[in-house]
Amino acid sequence: MPTTYKEPTYKEVLCWTADTQIKYAPNPKSGKSKVRYEKYMKAKTVEQAMSFGSKPQDLFFDFEHGYIKVLGGPRRQKPLNPKNESEDWTKIDVMLAKMHRSWIHWKHTFGVAKKLGVDRRQLTSGKVTGENTKIRAARLAANELAKMVLQDVKASKRKITDRDVVAVLRMWGFRENTTRSNVFPKGQTFVFSDTIGLVANYRGCVSVVQATTEYLAFTRVLTGWLRDHMPEVAKKAPFLYTSININANYAGKLHRDSNNEGPSLIHAFGSFSGGALNYWADDDKSKGPVEKMCLPGHSSTVSLDKHILMFDGNRGHSVQDFQGERFSLVYFSIGQYHKANTKVREALSACGINCPSTGSMAKVRMMLDAPGEKGVRKVLSWAIHDNCGKTGTDFRKNLYVTKARDLAFQSDKKEEDCKDTTFVDHDITYVTLPDGRRSVRVHLVGASGGQKLVVVGDEDAKGSGHYLYEKLDSFMQGPPLSTVRIGEVRTWLTQVLGSPLKARVKRCISSFGTDEAPSKKHARMGA
Repeated sequence: MPTTYKEPTYKEVLCWTADTQIKYAPNPKSGKSKVRYEKYMKAKTVEQAMSFGSKPQDLFFDFEHGYIKVLGGPRRQKPLNPKNESEDWTKIDVMLAKMHRSWIHWKHTFGVAKKLGVDRRQLTSGKVTGENTKIRAARLAANELAKMVLQDVKASKRKITDRDVVAVLRMWGFRENTTRSNVFPKGQTFVFSDTIGLVANYRGCVSVVQATTEYLAFTRVLTGWLRDHMPEVAKKAPFLYTSININANYAGKLHRDSNNEGPSLIHAFGSFSGGALNYWADDDKSKGPVEKMCLPGHSSTVSLDKHILMFDGNRGHSVQDFQGERFSLVYFSIGQYHKANTKVREALSACGINCPSTGSMAKVRMMLDAPGEKGVRKVLSWAIHDNCGKTGTDFRKNLYVTKARDLAFQSDKKEEDCKDTTFVDHDITYVTLPDGRRSVRVHLVGASGGQKLVVVGDEDAKGSGHYLYEKLDSFMQGPPLSTVRIGEVRTWLTQVLGSPLKARVKRCISSFGTDEAPSKKHARMGA
């Protein structure tokens, strides 16, 4: 429900009730709309209009175009808040409250797009689960900055540094994670925490989190950092993992992780004081709750900004209070890692993540269980030698931040020299031109997987929302195309492809070899 109507229209219609009295004008429409209007134009109240076949959007359209006149009856002073739904609400109340929620959402979307000077479709197309437009915009920019980091690392033949990681994490769009109550500091109802890599859902299926591959450069910076700083002893085990937990600016309370195989590597990034990790290496969850087994003064303390720590996430741990900016990355394996099939493992490997085997996991467990003096388990930590002040470009600077935000809304699709003459699918991208006008690019996907640009629709003036879609002269197949209607572009695509268009829905790569919705059952950790 994009905000295509005027604000006074929304403010009026959203205040109607089931018994608001209305009168329709004589039928002004054509086609299917004319047939539907003929049925509901006889209605005398909003409730009757809906029962006679009006759609919710019809109320806005008809009122704005002068086809509905309000005669009287009950009318609210302001729109209903969907959060206040009660048992005495009518179906019309619920419907209008839902429309109000959509209006608020789209106002926010258009506001973000206007602030960035981009087409709102650049924010909404390709969104992954759990993203709003603000998060999407930030993540696109973080991914562009990550591309710059990777290019600099390759050109300079250097390691990825803490400073590189801080730069991309500062730009990353964190969601307010309300599901991890086991780590919430006192008084908080959410934390900024995301997981990329592998997750498990309630049906026992493991799948790759969509953001992992959607923001591939960002993922490769995080995986590349660990590759460059992995302790030698951990390399030999080897330490392998399925997932990365990303945390920002909160001190996780005492807890044990769940849905976590246990062996984990952790490091903290940023400029902060305090924030050390308390770790109860001898904790045994089979003997009692974490609060009783992990007593103050019995933990080991590790400064994670200077060290990388190998620990068992299923044992008690917490973060001390800190001042400043603090991020942390936890590299771990989900408990059902063994269910990942070849397709899933290949997708993770392309991102720099290699799943463990039963054998490699057993070797790492042996490291964690190694006893120290007087039978106390060893705390396995290694100093980080970063030298980030002398190596590589400082991507935290505003110059690179601004450049990344600009690049985020330019097309990065390479115009491939696609030789296919048989096409099986299509792809639509949205671009902001140098002069601020918006452009729609339509590609055909060939049988070989290559893509060919076939239709371009440029906005006639900045912010007008009016496009002229034209087939490129270089593409000889299909009928001619020159139209201002995107619907006619879709009809043209159907003719070229010879079949109805597929729904453009992104899915995870799942362990069952089929498309799966993302899981809500994430491993729980907070360090």
